[in-house]
Amino acid sequence: MVQMPQILGCDVAGVVLEADANSKFKPGDRVVGDSGQSLIDPWGTHAEFVSCPESRFARLPASVTFETAAALPVSGMTAWQALRGSMPLAGKRVLVLGGAGGVGHLAVQIAKSQGAYVATTCSGRNMEFVTKELGADLAIDYTKGEKLEEAAGGAGSYDLVVDLVGGEPGAWGVLQRRSGRMAVVSFDGILKGKTGGALLVCILTRALRCKLAAALGLCARYDVVAQKQNGPGAGLEEVVELVASGRVTPHIELTVPLEEVAAAHRHVEAGRTRGKVVVRVAEGAAAAAAAAAETTAAAAGKAAAVGAGGVGN
Repeated sequence: MVQMPQILGCDVAGVVLEADANSKFKPGDRVVGDSGQSLIDPWGTHAEFVSCPESRFARLPASVTFETAAALPVSGMTAWQALRGSMPLAGKRVLVLGGAGGVGHLAVQIAKSQGAYVATTCSGRNMEFVTKELGADLAIDYTKGEKLEEAAGGAGSYDLVVDLVGGEPGAWGVLQRRSGRMAVVSFDGILKGKTGGALLVCILTRALRCKLAAALGLCARYDVVAQKQNGPGAGLEEVVELVASGRVTPHIELTVPLEEVAAAHRHVEAGRTRGKVVVRVAEGAAAAAAAAAETTAAAAGKAAAVGAGGVGN
């Protein structure tokens, strides 16, 4: 299934160079999107040019830079879709497991922007980051080994748990049994060592078992979040609007040129990335000409970037 060499990357932000005559976009438009790359898609975004269906894109307001936008699609939509099943969030209590990472730091901010009380787990070095920069009401240092239920405020005290680290067994106790919801994005922590078919079977078995238990009223609602790239409820337009309005701010820990994308992957794979890593794509002559039409960026004295892409989640 995999055609090598494979162009990696799903996130992209840049300027439209060409579009079909009936497209909702025209050359010169600023856009951001998730190419939706799978193993056989040719749309990897770690490249000077990306071509894929327009349904993957949203318009990018002039107030949002390409680098900021490139940090949004995959992580932002995953965060939105994890939260969406419990919206509206005003007055609710949300616990995000892994609040300093790519998806987590956006989930914390999105939930806060809707008026939720937000607690999150993180390492000791990120305690101030999640509270002072992201606005979390409570930060729990998971490295201290405290029982999550006690550190988070007691049994049955949360309406929603967003699990981004695969550590859900320790979080069930904090959920309200009848009205609570567990949104699981990662299975890493509970399925270590399993790969391929065994991993898939374990995930499906666990999901079916938890959904059955929820249907019988034995536990909170259980949702596995498999991020979709476009369509109603995907959340790209909503997240872009939150950023444009200043209510959500992606944290970019590192920006690298395209030539250093391998180093960027190694940085993310180390597992300690705070927020996002962005790849700044070099611009070719045709791309530079299109970007020159970006009068807002030029007037602000900024480099007219043709594109940028995110690494990891």
